Amino acid sequence: MRFISSILLFTFAFTQIDFAMAKSQAGVIRRIAASITVEHLNILSALAVIIFVYFQFRTFFKNKKKVTEKVSPENSRPVAEKKKQTTDKLVGEDHDVVEDHDDVHVAREILYKAHIMPENEMLRKSQLFYEQMKMRRSVRCFSHRPVPLKVIQNIVKTAGTSPSGANLQPWTFCVVGNDALKHRIREIVEYEEQMNYSRRMGAKWVLDVSHLNVNWNKPYLTEAPFIIVVMKQIYQPTETGEKQPTYYNEISTCIATGILLAAIQNCGLVTVTTTPLNSGTQIREVLQRPPNEKVVLLLPVGYPAVNACVPDLKRKPLEDILQLY
Repeated sequence: MRFISSILLFTFAFTQIDFAMAKSQAGVIRRIAASITVEHLNILSALAVIIFVYFQFRTFFKNKKKVTEKVSPENSRPVAEKKKQTTDKLVGEDHDVVEDHDDVHVAREILYKAHIMPENEMLRKSQLFYEQMKMRRSVRCFSHRPVPLKVIQNIVKTAGTSPSGANLQPWTFCVVGNDALKHRIREIVEYEEQMNYSRRMGAKWVLDVSHLNVNWNKPYLTEAPFIIVVMKQIYQPTETGEKQPTYYNEISTCIATGILLAAIQNCGLVTVTTTPLNSGTQIREVLQRPPNEKVVLLLPVGYPAVNACVPDLKRKPLEDILQLY
């Protein structure tokens, strides 16, 4: 009992002491506040501004020093050399990919040698070319008559003159004349096409192409003397093992394929564009092509068979495909 009384006594004493100290501190604070004048406040504000400006200048000069160290000649030389090598490979006939950069090293230019002809000659040649291309059709029956390999090489060279994004020329034309390889490609395509017709595409698609005499059977892949497998390069490996992206690779390859079709027609041969749906990876493996190449089209090329027939189709008139502004 005495112990509890002692504790209560000490607690009361400390409470009184704390109250007295708090009261004393409050009095001190009131006296200090009463002694502060406007001059004191002005001096305090000036000191705060000076301290703020000091820290701003200190931060600014620190950052400037870091930037200077990063762009010093010693540090930037390897980066600059690497960037120059990369940009030199990117630029070419199409500058739209790198036009936003100020420090691009543009490839050396040469004088363009234009072939100017009189207007009447232009009109005559354009009309003759149209008449020739108007005869182009998708032919699925080929003669076994051999085609000179040099002709195929010239056709592919013509396709290689096509423009491309950053002039990277992201295409490969695999010319297949080996009978065993042609049979293997046909097996792959026919198996996948049979799956497409029976399960994947649906009845509507089958009906939509029925008037074209199109089905999963592809005998022309082995009848034609050559198959040109058109491949796009989704990237190009560099000497250091890096992956150089190819800009607009599909559009560029398709433009080149259009020129290829015109070159085939120009020399009196025929073809049919075949899209190997779900077959690309297997065909690439059969041809032992690298993984950066993807199959776009198959083009069997040769002479038309004597009894070759094509659907009786009409092309749209000029007024349906041309808009003048």
